[in-house]
Amino acid sequence: MAWATLVAQVAIVVTGATVRLTGSGLGCTDWPGCQQGQLVPAWGFHPWVEFGNRLVSFAVVAAAGVAVLGARRRRPYRAALVRLSWGQVGGVIAQALVGAVLVHLELDPRLTLAHFVLSLVLIADATALVHLSGADVERAPPEPAAPPVGTGLRAVVWLLSAAVVVLVATGTVVTGSGPHGGDERAERFDYTLRSVARLHAGALWLFAAVLVVVAVMVWRHGPRASRLRPPLNALLALTGAQAALGYLQYALGVPAGLVALHVLGSTLVWACTVALLLAAVIPTSEPSAVVAEDHPVTRSGPVLSAR
Repeated sequence: MAWATLVAQVAIVVTGATVRLTGSGLGCTDWPGCQQGQLVPAWGFHPWVEFGNRLVSFAVVAAAGVAVLGARRRRPYRAALVRLSWGQVGGVIAQALVGAVLVHLELDPRLTLAHFVLSLVLIADATALVHLSGADVERAPPEPAAPPVGTGLRAVVWLLSAAVVVLVATGTVVTGSGPHGGDERAERFDYTLRSVARLHAGALWLFAAVLVVVAVMVWRHGPRASRLRPPLNALLALTGAQAALGYLQYALGVPAGLVALHVLGSTLVWACTVALLLAAVIPTSEPSAVVAEDHPVTRSGPVLSAR
C-alpha cells in the first residue's frame, strides 16, 4: 500500500510534466470541470492531456485513502504511519486547490513551481511511509536505540539532503525559464536559460561531490551501514544518468521527451535521497512480533506486547 502511494505520487508528477511539455496547460480553462458547465472535455489533444492528468489524480486519491486504511489496521500499530498516510490525504487536497488556482492564473510560473515543490513534499512523505512500513522502529528500553551509523556519516547525509534541495530548486527555475511553459500565453521567469542552466549544473556537481563522500564513508563503515547501501547504489546510478541526460537535453535544445525523462529522474533522485537519510538517522529492525503497548494483538498464542 505504501509503495502504491509512492508510485502514484511519482506518476502524477510525470503526467503533470507531460501537460506542461505538450503545451496543454490551459487545455482545460475551468476546474474541476474542463470547461465552464462541461465536466468532460470535447475530443481534442490539449484538453484531454490536461484532463487526463486530472484523472490520474483520482488514482493518487485512492492510493492515499488505501494507505490510511492500511496504516490504521496494521499490526503492530504505528501512529507515525497513520500520520504519514493522513499527510498524503491532506497533500492531495492542497494540490487540487493549487491546481485550480494555477488554471485561473494561467500557469503563473511561481505557482507552477509551488505545485512541483508540494509534489516533492508528498513524495518525501510517501518515501517515509515505505521506509517505516517495512520495518519496526527498534525498542531498547529504558535507553533509546542508537542511530544505525556514526555522527560523521549522518552529518554528511544531512549535507547531501541540503544539496538535493538546492539541486531541485535550481532545476525548477531552469524549467520555469525554458521554452516549455505549458501554454504560449504562460508567463516565464525573466532569466536566460544559459545562466540558470549553468547554476543548475553547478548544483549538480556539488551534489555529486557530497554523494561521493557519502559513498566512501558508507564503504568504510562496513556492515554497520548495510541499510544505506540500496538507496545509495540507486542514487549513484540515477545521479550519473541525470547528469548525462541534463547535458544531452541542453545540447539538443531542450526537447520535450528528454525533459520528461529528466523530470522523472529528478523525482527518483529526490526519493532515494530521502530514503538514504531515513536509513541513516532512524534506527530500524526487520518486522518482528513486537507489538505496540497501546494496541496488543492476540495471536494463536499468548498476547504479545512491547515489554
